[in-house]
Amino acid sequence: MRKAPGTVARLFGPSHNEEFVGLLIRLADVGVECAAHFRATDGQDLPGIIAFERRADKLVDQIHELLDNSFIMRFDIPDAMRLTDEIDDVIDGMRGAAAHIDIYKHFLSDLRPEARELIVTGERSLQALRNLIVMLKDPKLSLPLTRDLARAINDAESEADNIIARAERGLVGEFSGPSADTLEFIALEKLYAMLEEMTDDAKRCGKLIVSLARKEA
Repeated sequence: MRKAPGTVARLFGPSHNEEFVGLLIRLADVGVECAAHFRATDGQDLPGIIAFERRADKLVDQIHELLDNSFIMRFDIPDAMRLTDEIDDVIDGMRGAAAHIDIYKHFLSDLRPEARELIVTGERSLQALRNLIVMLKDPKLSLPLTRDLARAINDAESEADNIIARAERGLVGEFSGPSADTLEFIALEKLYAMLEEMTDDAKRCGKLIVSLARKEA
């Protein structure tokens, strides 16, 4: 026998919770795939990164439409919207970094070790974020477990901070002379900052999910 809809569903329509989480996981999957491609190509494949960004944009549009047409959700709709946009920002950041590499390819066609380290760290933070997002499928978020998974993102962000500090010290030593190439300094310094921002964006997403868990605790 088919179960009759509850009072809330009759008044406001069915909940879109499962569909929202499913789309969010797909968005996180695009982010992980994009990060892996960025690493594999040293960020040199701008058209490929743009293709990932466009896939993400379509998913974001679907999520926005879903949330705009929802009344009752497990998570507050503004929180769900913000989390979606923050995940999208991570992918947009990879597109920005790839565009920067393309613009300054004269200096960045062969990335320095510090840049590659930041790329690997960013990818690790996105993988940890994806694991955290999958937890949204659970009937109720476990605050201790959510914090544990978020800690992996925080650790990646801390490692990125250490890498960029070391890289910037090296840049100061290398480009402090009067004959230093200013354009090369700009290319490297900005690239390091953009790559480090990936882990910052992932950390913000992790904090949002921990906040959701805290509200359910």
